[in-house]
Amino acid sequence: MEREEQIEKQAKELLDKFANALEKAGIKETDIYVDRDEFFRKEKQGKNPDKDFKQDMLKNAPNKTSDNIIAERRSW
Repeated sequence: MEREEQIEKQAKELLDKFANALEKAGIKETDIYVDRDEFFRKEKQGKNPDKDFKQDMLKNAPNKTSDNIIAERRSW
């Protein structure tokens, strides 16, 4: 318990010092904003799926048939 209280006290002191430093720098909440020409990002064209993904998954699977993974919940 004593260690937790000490950590909380140190954290509060750090936050107070940081808040004081921000006040001295003259930064106010209203001064912080982002001005963008475009608000939303443009969607990227998806890449082609990895051609070898299925074979890699089958190599990694402990139980499988020639084309399917045999798995139970929480066992793999």
